[in-house]
Amino acid sequence: MRAICLTKYGSIDNFVKTDLPTPKPKRGQIRVEVHSSAVGPADFKVAMGLVKFLHGRKFPMILGYDFSGVVDAVGEGQTRRKIGDSVFGFLPYGPGNNQGAFAEFLIAPEDQVALKPASISHEQAAASATAALTALQGIRDQGKLPSVNAHVLITGVSGAVGSTGILVAKKLGAHVTAVGSGRGLELAKRFGADVVIDRKLSDIIEKANNSYDVIFDAAAAYRWSLWKAKLKTRGNFVTTLPSLAFATDKLASLFSLSGAQMVFVKARDKDLDLLAKWLAEGFEVSIDSTLPVREMAKGFLRYQKSDFVGRIVVDVANGF
Repeated sequence: MRAICLTKYGSIDNFVKTDLPTPKPKRGQIRVEVHSSAVGPADFKVAMGLVKFLHGRKFPMILGYDFSGVVDAVGEGQTRRKIGDSVFGFLPYGPGNNQGAFAEFLIAPEDQVALKPASISHEQAAASATAALTALQGIRDQGKLPSVNAHVLITGVSGAVGSTGILVAKKLGAHVTAVGSGRGLELAKRFGADVVIDRKLSDIIEKANNSYDVIFDAAAAYRWSLWKAKLKTRGNFVTTLPSLAFATDKLASLFSLSGAQMVFVKARDKDLDLLAKWLAEGFEVSIDSTLPVREMAKGFLRYQKSDFVGRIVVDVANGF
């Protein structure tokens, strides 16, 4: 199969087109012919060698976590999916994963994908998977969002997780305050944010004049210690990346009336099925642009420069 592979860490110039053996599904697995993927922060951080634990360290390395495509083979004993099904999901974020979606085919557990709604494109499905489930599991599960009268503040609304978090929080019935700037705040308003705050202001914490059940730091740019005064009793600050600062705050929060949490997204089939339902109902993740997989490095460059709003989608099926 054809794939765009990373030959070594350290530069977006280290991607090359490579021919590799086509993988075969084992019991409980399916093989997906990939149509679309997306460039995300994990891809960039792994490629640059900044966060190596999010992927296996075998070279040549195929990146690309999010995918949407068509089942073209099934493993022995597989019962939930059949050849010809359109499915979407994302690969595990961790050192045990040695494959990626920037390739013609990938292997996925049958219970870690969802059927793609017929009304939704492969591009939209691939763009939604990680972003929506990170927001859902971060706000609902780690944030312990109340079922009524909930208030959520979300940072990083120019990015995929932050902007999608607005949609998720609104689906969960919350009042949403969005922190961002420029085009990100315009997107936040379009997605239904009730209050917007420009992050370029020097007093953004003072501008956030509500008390919040959940502060979802999608940008991983802030700390619980900065925002704890804005959290309600038993409220939670949820970040998306581990750090020494988070570990320090986590320890301190054990002696506080609010919590510091981190979301590590997992491809749970029930959550993916819920997302599929939302997508069929009109839930739409923001797509900044679409690039052919052969020009994937351009997407990484745009990510590096923060020159995007939403997701940068990768066309795999027609992109080699």
